[in-house]
Amino acid sequence: MVCKSGTYVSVANKGIADLQHHVNSQKHTQAVRGESSSMKLTTFFVKKGSKTEEAVTAAEGTYAFHTVKHHNSFSSMDCSSALVKKAFFDSEVAKKFCSAGTKTEAIVNSVLAPHSVNATLKNIEENATAYCGISTDGSNHTSTKVFPIIIQYFDWKNGGLQSKLIEFKETPNETADTIANYVKETIEKNGLSEKLVAFTGDNCNTNFGGLRRSEEGNNVFAKLKKLLQKNLIGVGCPAHILNNCVHQAAERMNIDIENIICKIYHYFHIYTVRTEQLKEYCDFVEVEYRNLLSHSKTRWLSLLPGITRLIQMFPALKSFFLSHDKPPTVIRHFFENEMSEIYLWHMHSLMNVFHTHIQAIERENNSVVEVLESLESVHAMLVERKSQKFMSLKVKGLLAKLRTDGHDEECDKFCAEVDNLYGRCIDYIEKWMKPMEDFSCFKWITLSKSPCWSEVDQCVQYLVDKGIEIDDVKCFDQVCNLKKFVDNYKNDEEFSLLPTHEKWTRYFGTSKNIDFHSELLRIAQFFFAISSHNANVERVFSLMQSQWSKERNKLSVETMKGILTVPYNFRNTSCTDFYSYILNNQDMLKRIKSSEKYAWRHGQESKTEK
Repeated sequence: MVCKSGTYVSVANKGIADLQHHVNSQKHTQAVRGESSSMKLTTFFVKKGSKTEEAVTAAEGTYAFHTVKHHNSFSSMDCSSALVKKAFFDSEVAKKFCSAGTKTEAIVNSVLAPHSVNATLKNIEENATAYCGISTDGSNHTSTKVFPIIIQYFDWKNGGLQSKLIEFKETPNETADTIANYVKETIEKNGLSEKLVAFTGDNCNTNFGGLRRSEEGNNVFAKLKKLLQKNLIGVGCPAHILNNCVHQAAERMNIDIENIICKIYHYFHIYTVRTEQLKEYCDFVEVEYRNLLSHSKTRWLSLLPGITRLIQMFPALKSFFLSHDKPPTVIRHFFENEMSEIYLWHMHSLMNVFHTHIQAIERENNSVVEVLESLESVHAMLVERKSQKFMSLKVKGLLAKLRTDGHDEECDKFCAEVDNLYGRCIDYIEKWMKPMEDFSCFKWITLSKSPCWSEVDQCVQYLVDKGIEIDDVKCFDQVCNLKKFVDNYKNDEEFSLLPTHEKWTRYFGTSKNIDFHSELLRIAQFFFAISSHNANVERVFSLMQSQWSKERNKLSVETMKGILTVPYNFRNTSCTDFYSYILNNQDMLKRIKSSEKYAWRHGQESKTEK
């Protein structure tokens, strides 16, 4: 009824003609026009429990996920929320979509982030995952010291090796006592005390107390073992080992290549006039200009690209600095030294070995055995290089030219330095590899060849010493079945290239029932709970730095926790898949709709960036 209440149309005289007359009247035409230009109250509300309500709620939750996954600010949702309604005006879902910055932040912090952690814990419980390991490290944001905690476990039903962020908190300091108590509280709060078998961190004294790892030492590992009364396994980050190895060995060479790369980079990187002059020198010596690269001693993979770029630009840079009246003294001495290019080429040759192996070690789902094999590979290459006095053909050619020019003494000193460099690298790796050698008994787990019982038996003994019960009788029969499985794939190149955890996922997936693999599953769960490196924590820090920028400096630690937890724990989930995920999860839909998600409901202050 579009005409106002009280309008009366009589059809007693002419029947339908009276009704038609009213429809054609000016009064009715104005009423219709007013009705069409007015939005119904129902436009702004969704019927509770309807499919539309669920679709709207799922859309709001997905947009919150989309915001943090793609590093957008919460304030951008003030615009996006209005834009969705405007652009998709003919969609019932879009008309009712309403999720600006404050609501989006609340969904991330109070719904999505807690759900990702709870889903992880539920997954561990439902799949009877027996063991997990943890990794942590500290980082500064201005004066704030934060520590993320990542757990690792094996779930063969859902992709194999899993790595999840379960906590991100500010600490008053970074002493061993503070870190150990923080880890203990987190583990106990999440009910993981009985499952914890390993602790992973970088190799600093705070974490492990040095090479000796004293049981009575003032370090996180020793204190954590006492607090939890558990015989934990400690793993230092092997990527740090390789990085520190080449760094410490190269420090004692006659030319500090790392320092030179940094000084040359900083000489140009914000100076347009100098850069333009360098381009002219590049044209003069017929070298293509390329942007110079920086190097940080804490960034494991920045040295080789920095050396490579310096070699590519060497003729132009040498001409540039030797042509100037007052270049920086260190840089002038570097380019005046006839041996400089030789040092660069030799470090380039050496860093190729370290760079490729650090990349292999840093893979997200590596196992400790695969990492151990990478360390052993580097060690073997260095030993062979030292025994053969290896130098690249480029280095040999430059040395021969200098000897022709009468620089025999300098060349002999360089050859002695190369030999010492290899020796120092070998000594460093051998010292720091020792804790990793404990995992040698697990090498059969890579399934690169058919396992034999003698290898598995050593592994069983290792686990028994750690207090892990393994029925060796059952295990022996299960290994026989495993041998048949591996033999079936011995000529399958695709299978051989799979990460170790995926090979085991495939094996358990083909096994008839738990009786055929119970003991092997227990071994696999223990083994894959041991995090092989600390690179996953470093990935969290990289994500943190990209989000917690100068432009977004009002974010609280709690909000930062949500921003990091959601994309990390759902890193393999697309936004479209996440929409379906929410739509099929009634508990999440209920929490997204509830006002309980807002900080003010709990007396907390929201800190969304403006």
